[in-house]
Amino acid sequence: MRIASLLPSATEILFALGAGSEIVGVSHECDYPPEARGLPVLTGSAVETQGLSQVEIDTAITRLLTSGGSTYNIDVSRLSELRPDLVITQALCDVCAVSEGQVHRVIHEQQLGARVLTLTPLDLEGVVRSVEEVAVAIGRSNKGALLAAEMRKRLNLPVSSASSPPRVLALEWLDPPYRAGHWVPEQVLYAGGKDVLAEPGEKSERVTWEAIAASNPDIALLLPCGLSLDEVLAEATVLRDHPEWSSLPAVSNGAVWALDASAWFSRPGPRLLEGIEALSTILADPTGDHSLPGARKVSSL
Repeated sequence: MRIASLLPSATEILFALGAGSEIVGVSHECDYPPEARGLPVLTGSAVETQGLSQVEIDTAITRLLTSGGSTYNIDVSRLSELRPDLVITQALCDVCAVSEGQVHRVIHEQQLGARVLTLTPLDLEGVVRSVEEVAVAIGRSNKGALLAAEMRKRLNLPVSSASSPPRVLALEWLDPPYRAGHWVPEQVLYAGGKDVLAEPGEKSERVTWEAIAASNPDIALLLPCGLSLDEVLAEATVLRDHPEWSSLPAVSNGAVWALDASAWFSRPGPRLLEGIEALSTILADPTGDHSLPGARKVSSL
């Protein structure tokens, strides 16, 4: 089978299922596992973000979507040349990846005849089901069942029953601030905390600094969508511009953590479980010095 994966999470799932050799093209953001980086790239950003601040990026994307545009482009010529049998896309977030509508339109206009698999996980169980859906679509249902069972086993942990779990602020964008959504509040829950601004399954939405100040978090997690740990650390300095930030208990107590969002939180694939494990360590001792490859305590904010 010839597969075009237009989602970083789908690319990770395909490799986990042992189908990496069947991938003929990927999105420009597919960088894990490392083998994915050498595959033909089929998408690109419609917004030039190089050198832009987070607020400028948010403004540009909002303006584009409001006008009916798309935040990503498909390399139609290259996709046509590769002639995939299956194209994997999503219908969860127009900001995160190429939209389902774009994909169907290109396949129809180019008469490619490819099947489209659309993934829309809203929570952790939905992520596991996505693994099963991909496995069935590529004829590896047995392998998918094993991987899904392993993921469910790792998720079959007792959720903290503490009467007062730590209050956790999870920010999916920093300027303007957006609360984390979908599976992230559930990751926090499994790790022993309580997301103060969102419930599991809810969308990521913009929040006010007044709401953030009123949330009174014990711990703050910085995990801007799609950013690596180094990128998060670079962007986090913008928080100093807001007096509400310095008033938070999490900040005054030294319990602010920058996290590798791309690896552990933004992409609905198997590595979300690694994110839960890292959060468990952090939430158990939020002011401690933990040696975690995708996390760093931020003391300079």
